[in-house]
Amino acid sequence: MFHVQKMSVEDFTFAVRLTNTMNWNLVEEDFQFMKDLEPKGCFIIRDESERIGVATIISFGKVGWLGNVIVREEFRRRGAGSLLVKHALEYLTKQDVETIGLYAYQNKIQFYQRLGFEYDSNFVVLTGKPESSSEQVHQREATKNDEREIIDLDHLCFGASRRKLLAPILDESSNVCYVSGEKGSIRGFVVAKAYLGMAEVGPLVCQRGCPDIAVDLLKAVLNRVGGLEVITCVPEKESTICSTLMRRGFNEAFRVARMFYGAPRPNDCIYMAESLERG
Repeated sequence: MFHVQKMSVEDFTFAVRLTNTMNWNLVEEDFQFMKDLEPKGCFIIRDESERIGVATIISFGKVGWLGNVIVREEFRRRGAGSLLVKHALEYLTKQDVETIGLYAYQNKIQFYQRLGFEYDSNFVVLTGKPESSSEQVHQREATKNDEREIIDLDHLCFGASRRKLLAPILDESSNVCYVSGEKGSIRGFVVAKAYLGMAEVGPLVCQRGCPDIAVDLLKAVLNRVGGLEVITCVPEKESTICSTLMRRGFNEAFRVARMFYGAPRPNDCIYMAESLERG
């Protein structure tokens, strides 16, 4: 009999071991971060007493995100994954979330469609080890005084406030953020999260119609993380950003489909994902 329960600290080792069967390169601190953001939103599923799967979710007011959904291979196609996702959806809808997003591997699109998600668009996951460039860029490193504007601009693009996610990311000294414009007139920003000799670039948010600013922001942050293994998730339609990354030595690792349960939120910005787990 399958049943879902809240994840505890004692489950982190199992969650890391399971997710890394898919080479997601997660560590226990990743699950602690998610649990800090959404204390009741990390789940495990058991078959009787045996742990067989995990999922994490996060709510941002009217928008929620589902990530890290995985069930042990021998328990797939037996209803465990569906039960886990339904439990997550029920949790979010009880929080008055109206739109729930996720990034699905291509072979999982039909699975999520059966559960009520609708396909929205393709994203490309790119990886590379860019070298720092001497090319001049015109963006500046963000300061603490820029935090409110950064979060407000992200809200405009994402469709909900991600303050509880972005504030700790911006406050972490190992991370870096660049902005375009002066205080009171920020038109775009980009963040890189650095950890364990790697960096994850995103989110990048820029007003539509300003591709030169988006590219300049991207170049600035790549110069800062030069020499690290970098991963980023870019909408397929953002061809200018994709081609810029390709020229800096990035290669396509895989593609995912952004899907929504409920009405998609308006998005009229140039955009790169914060992460596969949180949108």
